[in-house]
Amino acid sequence: MQTDNHQGDKTISISRRHVNDYDPESTFDPYRNVSYNNSSYAPEKALPAPIVQQVHGHSTEHRRFSKGWWKSRDVWPRVIYLVTGIVLCVIWIGVMIAFADQEVRAQQRNKDVASANRGESRKPYQLYLKGTLKKFDPVERALTVSWSACYLHEDNVTISELGDSPDTFYPINIYRDVKVVSDTRNITPEHVTELQAFGYNLDDGFLRIDNTSAPPIGVLGQHTWDSVDTQIDFSQAVENNSWTQPLFGYPFDVWAGQIVFATTDRAGSEIANLSNTFAFGLDGAVLSDSTLNWRISLTPNNTCLVDGEFEGCELHLSFTGKRPPLVRFAALLAVLVNWLSTIGIFVLTSEAVIMGRMYILTETDILGVCFTALFALPTVRALLPGAPDFGAIIDLIGVIPNIIIISLCTTMMALRKVLTRKPKEE
Repeated sequence: MQTDNHQGDKTISISRRHVNDYDPESTFDPYRNVSYNNSSYAPEKALPAPIVQQVHGHSTEHRRFSKGWWKSRDVWPRVIYLVTGIVLCVIWIGVMIAFADQEVRAQQRNKDVASANRGESRKPYQLYLKGTLKKFDPVERALTVSWSACYLHEDNVTISELGDSPDTFYPINIYRDVKVVSDTRNITPEHVTELQAFGYNLDDGFLRIDNTSAPPIGVLGQHTWDSVDTQIDFSQAVENNSWTQPLFGYPFDVWAGQIVFATTDRAGSEIANLSNTFAFGLDGAVLSDSTLNWRISLTPNNTCLVDGEFEGCELHLSFTGKRPPLVRFAALLAVLVNWLSTIGIFVLTSEAVIMGRMYILTETDILGVCFTALFALPTVRALLPGAPDFGAIIDLIGVIPNIIIISLCTTMMALRKVLTRKPKEE
């Protein structure tokens, strides 16, 4: 191969034979006595790529999937980080499945039938209230529950709605937040005879609702679909504790609510021609279904018999509302990520501004990172499950201080960039 330059430059002549016979260990220099014009080309540009590759050494090509091929492409580091990513994904999925199983077990505990009478065991055909959780509104602080009347089967485990057969047709009036007292009203002899014919025992007296003019909130037991909806007000469960204060203590806030039910025999009241009479107590209550991002539990108590003394005959239901472990885990993880990001940005800012490592400013777009983090932290907080309005204790610990620190770091980085800029670049 010969290349001539007709503009007064020296002639470049390189023998292809010499190049092809080049031995890396020999002292032969194929570019000896070669001159060139700076405006035309450089010596390495005069040779084709394959020739230059032969000149500078042996070929680096390896057979596909051979040991040298794997090493030349840095495959093992890629395999390691891919396997690490897959393992982390599997761990995350496993943790989420564990939380889901825990939620299912919590629902099952709410469905377990437990007698509300002190010292009494479960008996077949006891009457229960079954509450279906519909919605919990933390802003309104109200829990919506749909109630139906159920009875316990002979296995003492299974419950079914009243009215599912002619033998379980038993209409009852249900009242809310009332008290049961002794009924001293007189019943006419004709009504007494009729009541005794239907199996009512009047020898021990009978009970009534304290307010005889109060209307029932619903009638249950006639059909399987009979139900009544109630809203239960919730408040702070533990006083003088900011960590469990509703909404402010998110995700460790604990709520408490209570409702009182009383029931009367609808048929007996109609036969006796007396309003709100023949009151009796229910044997317990169970909960079904669940509410998103909340765990509601129930404790029933029947006051028909309390240490052998009559103190009314109502069913008192105490509710407790907490955040499930999944919500707490997500909130704590978000706080941890926020602080790790804040600490990383603070360290970079300190190294660049205080320690004078200028390559951080010149080679890294740290200012863009700071601005991105400044708007990313509130977004992460908004994604938390069941998060309340801004101002909770989690904001005071894991959001507000982080935004302040990152804002200061952003300002310091911007000032440092402006002050270190060369005058000729302005």
